[in-house]
Amino acid sequence: MPRAIAKARPSLLRQMNEQRVLEAVAQHGPVSRAEVTRFTGISAPTVSKTVAALIEANLLEEGEFQRSGMGRPGKTLRMATKGVRVLALEVGIRDCFLSSAGLDGRFHSNEPQVLKTPKRYEKLTEMIAEAVTTATKASSIPVLGLGISIPGLLDEREQRTLTSPNLHQTDGRQLGKDVEALTGLTTILVQESHALCLAEQMEGQARDLHDYAVIDIADGLGLGAIVNGHPLWGHRGIAGELGHVTVNTSSDAVKCGCGNIGCLETEATDAALARRVSQKLGRELSIEETIDAIQSGEVKAKREIDRLIDYLGIGLAAVINLLNPQAIFLHGRLFDAADGMFDRLIEVTRKRALAPSRQDCDVFQARGTKIHGALSAIIRHVTSRRDVS
Repeated sequence: MPRAIAKARPSLLRQMNEQRVLEAVAQHGPVSRAEVTRFTGISAPTVSKTVAALIEANLLEEGEFQRSGMGRPGKTLRMATKGVRVLALEVGIRDCFLSSAGLDGRFHSNEPQVLKTPKRYEKLTEMIAEAVTTATKASSIPVLGLGISIPGLLDEREQRTLTSPNLHQTDGRQLGKDVEALTGLTTILVQESHALCLAEQMEGQARDLHDYAVIDIADGLGLGAIVNGHPLWGHRGIAGELGHVTVNTSSDAVKCGCGNIGCLETEATDAALARRVSQKLGRELSIEETIDAIQSGEVKAKREIDRLIDYLGIGLAAVINLLNPQAIFLHGRLFDAADGMFDRLIEVTRKRALAPSRQDCDVFQARGTKIHGALSAIIRHVTSRRDVS
């Protein structure tokens, strides 16, 4: 056996054991060492040695005592919450949201810091870097890294936005690397649709699923999917652009941010409903104001809602037919506008989707958010970063 391979094997085994222990604690914690042994199948002495290394690295912490069997009570293990932290940032079309959390995925504040999204890229990076630096210095607890969720077509290999129909200032840019250069903080960029997939795993709705999809219908229409337990990336990491499929070729079709006319994104989103109701009232409304106007009876929007549901049903049926997922999660606000909207969408979708595919596919409203996804991405990165040496 070559000497280099022989030398690397113990380190590789150590890294694999650490990863399995971290995954067990993240999924089941707080847990005892005995429970970690049972969940991972790793021997008790190896678990004890691995846990000691992870505690020393500030990735795990010990909690309260817990009795296990007839022996002496032992301390429970949990993901680190006191000794280290991470930052998560959601980059949106109008606003960015920044928050801090422990490795257990719990934010330190219920309300994130809200920052207006600048129109110029240089201003965007400077604003993020300043906010991140301020957040880092606000506490003596060290920050291990920053996760950023971002809209648009993201080349995962290069961590570069190829094009962003709703955030063009990031076109061709490497926001994560640029922020990292300014702050010195390890930074991971994740496309917002995939961030929502990670968020549903973190929030528990998709924890035990191996085939599911998340459709974001907020500002644009994005699709993130997990297929056979793995993210659906495509050749350059930009698969899943459902929103830019042309669905409307009539004279009232709207130009999309991608440059085409009649994209699904222009017909079946929060932004689409807000636009059509705004046209009806003669003033520009946000989705929140649109929902209020519909709920209060200020505007009758049955026609606009029916149209949206019909187009969104086409999108859902396409995902069901193409991916055959166990579940689809919808992320958006528009279902608050009128009673029964979600149920009507399910009925329309079931009529359009192939019967064998739709039978075992459930559709839910998403619980996770994009900032949850950014948080999940950076936690995964920092807890698997221990190099083989």
